[in-house]
Amino acid sequence: MKVGDLVRLPQPTANCWGINREVILIEKVLTPDHPWLYAWNALASNGDVIEFGRQIEHSSEVVKC
Repeated sequence: MKVGDLVRLPQPTANCWGINREVILIEKVLTPDHPWLYAWNALASNGDVIEFGRQIEHSSEVVKC
C-alpha cells in the first residue's frame, strides 16, 4: 500500500472504527523508530484521519492505486 491508494477494509475493522464505508484513502506513511514497524494515516469516509498499523496490510484489499 502506498499514498493515494484506495483500500477496502474488512467489515469488522470498519465497524470497530465506526466507518460507514469500508473504503479508506491512504494519506501518509508514517516512519516509526523500528524498521519492522510501519503504519499508515488513512482518511475515512466520515472525515476522520485514522492511524492503522501493519495488521491491515494482509487483511485489506487495494481497490484502486
